[in-house]
Amino acid sequence: MTTKTASEEDSAQRRRRRRRNARILHVTTTALVAILGAIVGIMLVPATRVDIGPLTASVHLKPSLSSETVMLLPPVGEVSFDTHTAPVRIEARVQGVDIAKAEALFYSDTGFSELTETAPEAITAAAAKNATLNALFAAAGAGLAVGLTFRRVRRALVAGGCTVALVGVSVVATSVTFKPESLYQPKFDGLLTQATYIADLGQATAADYQSYRSTLAEFVGQVSALYIAADSLPVGLDQENLLTVLHVSDIHDNPQAYDVIEQLNSQFAIDLVIDTGDIVSWGTPVETQQLSVIGELDVPYVFVAGNHDGAAAEAKIAEQPNATVVQNEVVTVAGLRIAGIGDPRFAADDDSDAGGWEAGTEAMAASGFQLGDTITAYDEEHPEAPVDLALMHDPTQPQGLEGRVPLVLSGHMHTSKVELDRDGSGTDWFTVGSTGGALASGGVAPVLQGDDPLDLTARMLYFDKSTRRLVAYDDIVMGGLGLVSVSIQRSQMPPEAPELEVPEGAETPEAPIPEEQEVEPGEGLPDEERVTPTAPSSPLPEVSDGGEE
Repeated sequence: MTTKTASEEDSAQRRRRRRRNARILHVTTTALVAILGAIVGIMLVPATRVDIGPLTASVHLKPSLSSETVMLLPPVGEVSFDTHTAPVRIEARVQGVDIAKAEALFYSDTGFSELTETAPEAITAAAAKNATLNALFAAAGAGLAVGLTFRRVRRALVAGGCTVALVGVSVVATSVTFKPESLYQPKFDGLLTQATYIADLGQATAADYQSYRSTLAEFVGQVSALYIAADSLPVGLDQENLLTVLHVSDIHDNPQAYDVIEQLNSQFAIDLVIDTGDIVSWGTPVETQQLSVIGELDVPYVFVAGNHDGAAAEAKIAEQPNATVVQNEVVTVAGLRIAGIGDPRFAADDDSDAGGWEAGTEAMAASGFQLGDTITAYDEEHPEAPVDLALMHDPTQPQGLEGRVPLVLSGHMHTSKVELDRDGSGTDWFTVGSTGGALASGGVAPVLQGDDPLDLTARMLYFDKSTRRLVAYDDIVMGGLGLVSVSIQRSQMPPEAPELEVPEGAETPEAPIPEEQEVEPGEGLPDEERVTPTAPSSPLPEVSDGGEE
């Protein structure tokens, strides 16, 4: 009997280790090549189109470390739900909306009940079809990659079969672990972080399959409503011929307002932001410092002060590279000739620049006549290029501007209002509500109307670039302080603009405005771009106190 020597035993062990290492390397490299091939194959899987009521969407299943279902709603963002635990991302992208079908859905007595019955099956069928395509493409990719790399048919077939099994297990795990109640806990990205279009979803505490079906139908209905609103701008102009201006006001320290502006700017073609004042509440140094966020917005920003904005706030805004503070002058920004004047009152100062709040209110009314004189002087010097619009924080004393400019933007009232051809003067007066939900000082306590917080409101204005005339506007209203609601109402301007005519009795009085009530032109642009008033100034007509906002 032959006995192995120690050296022979060591040699045998080394050979076994080499064979084991070779097998491990063989399995590892095959798996890596198969995985890479499967990934390439999955990347080539076409999305599966599906009609969900009036929506046309594409459904795509992708391997992912984030197990979620995502609805992409271009251009306003996305909504995601933590629906399962398998490493699969279910992605549905809205490709288009049949507006006629959407309107029929809303006006039909049975539309939503029918959608409740059909929508889940449509999505499930599309997801199953896409899962099958994922398995086939992944298997083909893995098999081809392994076959071409190692030149072994058997190895390629094993790789393809294992890939099919792996995809199948993932799909089964997704189905088994699917949680319908997750639809009541949406996460938002893009503009939807500020204005969630899925009303009342966060109020449910439990879900079953039937509530899942009705929730899905409600979701489809509200997405359809969003696109119906977006489709209602038949202005007869291409986007290239439109100048888009976002009008905000009365932010009152609410940082959420800047998020709204940023999202609107990133997802829509905004050319200019106009802010008609009350950007802070009391003009404290802490409030003033936060205004540097304006410089981070990648869009020109034009500002007139409100009665809550002190000189420090104006100076801080003027420091920002994209900002223009307008004070009794005419400036040209983004192709628009804009006149503006700040509110001479300061709510934190009882003297209000002119000896008490009542006198301050009178100074505010007088400032309207000052700005009217500035506009008249500019138009006389530039008859071929008159002022396009004026900015004034408080709309309660309009006499100085009526009939002198085609459009005035204001705020102050914390509610939105549109007055076309005000008092037959030919001046359209647009007042926007509070873009900050009128959040009080420090961003802590809401200013309430009744029992509810104020909505966050803004207005999108669309100007014809060639005529610089307003042709349409969107009123955007978002539920404040976490309320999940939004409305977008789009309106067209009348086809013909009325002629400007100063109403009888509203002409500028001949006597000068008292010196202590005069507003000096601001600084910040070259002198050649500003026009100071040269027309005769006036004393104040009798006015009533508009109240403090």
